[in-house]
Amino acid sequence: MPARKVPHILKLSPQEQKEFVNSFDVVMCDCDGVMWMATSPIPRTGEAVNALKAAGKQVHFVSNNSMRSEEEYVNKFTEIGMMDFEANDIMHPVKSMLYYMKKHNIKQPVYSLCSGPGNETLRRGGVDVRTLTVKEGVDFFNLEKITEPEQKMGAVLFDGNLEMNYVQVAMAVRYLADNDCDFLMGATEPVFQLREGLMFPGLNDFYYAIKRSTGREATIVGKPALLLGDILKDVYKLTDPKRCLFVGDSLSHDVRFGLNCGFQTLLVLSGSTPIDEMWQASAEDQPHFYADSMADFIELYANISKNA
Repeated sequence: MPARKVPHILKLSPQEQKEFVNSFDVVMCDCDGVMWMATSPIPRTGEAVNALKAAGKQVHFVSNNSMRSEEEYVNKFTEIGMMDFEANDIMHPVKSMLYYMKKHNIKQPVYSLCSGPGNETLRRGGVDVRTLTVKEGVDFFNLEKITEPEQKMGAVLFDGNLEMNYVQVAMAVRYLADNDCDFLMGATEPVFQLREGLMFPGLNDFYYAIKRSTGREATIVGKPALLLGDILKDVYKLTDPKRCLFVGDSLSHDVRFGLNCGFQTLLVLSGSTPIDEMWQASAEDQPHFYADSMADFIELYANISKNA
């Protein structure tokens, strides 16, 4: 389907701006590329969230980054000036895994390929997490002994972890030979973008290696999987998806996720997607609205107040 003209929220007519802000009660935002870029805050994003809250909107955050601790997220939101942020206001893949495991009574212990902070989140949630610490001197001839399963695992958990290595992945393959062992996956980003012009490869190839070796498909609980949408609707009591606005900087993970869930979608140009990419996308892959950044909400509400 040919691309369509996506409206910028600040170029709507005064009446359209009022209708837009009255069309949603809940805002869900990505973090990286929306609230900040790597370690650099995006200007006035905290102020923008405060404006949304002052207007009576519920604001939650949905990130594919579980490599930050709960405390780090709280500190980052505090540093950008956002008021009243609590750890329960954010959902990321490890927290989605935790929800899924409890809902489906996944047996424990579980074997985790998640990051250190992710594993700590799981343990705080009452999960018996097992990992493999790899010592130096590993070679192919003692790989079988090192990866010998000591007991059955209820699940293998795969998510962002910059310290993941081959032996840990090989251990996951051995556990997944047991068909009773579940397989959960969080983030699916093919690349990590730290800033404009600087990208690093994602961790998907580790997952594909496990999939090839085991023939097992993971249950994905990160964006853009529809299962995450069901989790969010349950956790945040979203009874009418059309009354939720999903804000993100990625067409493939944020906009596609929001569209799949029946949310309204808004693309911000402060992160990974240049405007030309949005215009070149087919109509079914485009957002409902776009903005330069979250800070545009500050001007939007000022316009509405002026025209009241």
